[in-house]
Amino acid sequence: MIHKYTVASLVVLALLLTGAIYSATAIDPLAKITPQSPAVAQASTTDNTDNGHQTKVDIDPQAKSTNSNNPVKNVYLTFDDGPNSHYTGLILDILKKYGIRASFVVVGNAIEKNPEVLKRIVHEGHCLINHTYSHDYKKIYSSPWVFLNDLQLCNQSIASVTGSTVTIFRAPGGPSNLNNSYFDLLSKHGYKSIGWNVTSADTDPKGVSPEAIYNNVINGVLEIEKMHRAPIILMHDGTEINLGQATLDPAVRNYISNRESDVAALPGIIEFLQGRGYTFAIVDAQTPPAW
Repeated sequence: MIHKYTVASLVVLALLLTGAIYSATAIDPLAKITPQSPAVAQASTTDNTDNGHQTKVDIDPQAKSTNSNNPVKNVYLTFDDGPNSHYTGLILDILKKYGIRASFVVVGNAIEKNPEVLKRIVHEGHCLINHTYSHDYKKIYSSPWVFLNDLQLCNQSIASVTGSTVTIFRAPGGPSNLNNSYFDLLSKHGYKSIGWNVTSADTDPKGVSPEAIYNNVINGVLEIEKMHRAPIILMHDGTEINLGQATLDPAVRNYISNRESDVAALPGIIEFLQGRGYTFAIVDAQTPPAW
């Protein structure tokens, strides 16, 4: 079943993100989130059996858990808009092959479609970042309180699978969509924003090749190095989408092609970063701001 995003919304999302190199039951929005550190969904999750006892999403002991002591030599791979039933798994396979960790910027309604994928993300030692429940720009940017409630709903989806909430979030389209009234309210409720400073530009509605994604990331990293900042790289595993519709609409076809390009480019990106001596870190409360 195709995600509820329309083709038009996919195109709008792509246009908003492209080129941004720099940059249920409602939960009570007054309820504060208890900070977690690091921003990885913790190991316990409520069993759905009748006895309701706590079970555990075990963390793979092979997952590396130490970030570099030199923050500038940490690199943060981040993947937005999942989990989905196809590309998230392919990305996880690549990360596992190279023995590295990444951060998955997850959407609540996608979690509800793919809870087992979220469990795998956590099991393999990766980080979860809150990306709102709906990813609906018109809705979430209507007021700070609506945005907060959407974060809370996403945390409800995360907690239903992992037993824990997360406090680090990424605003859809980036933090430039938020003004001080948003930041003030979200900070009071325990949330910390994370942006990016390197983009793969993998949301081009006309399509993007693996070579272009690779070059975008490498060139972005080299520029960030000149500023003595840790690269925070924006890529997408993407929303749930019906792969069978690839031949039905050019926008959907290009969206799918872009996800294929992400997967194809990722090994080369990892090897480039390894060659420059980076540690693949996960986003946590100590992660430096993108800018």
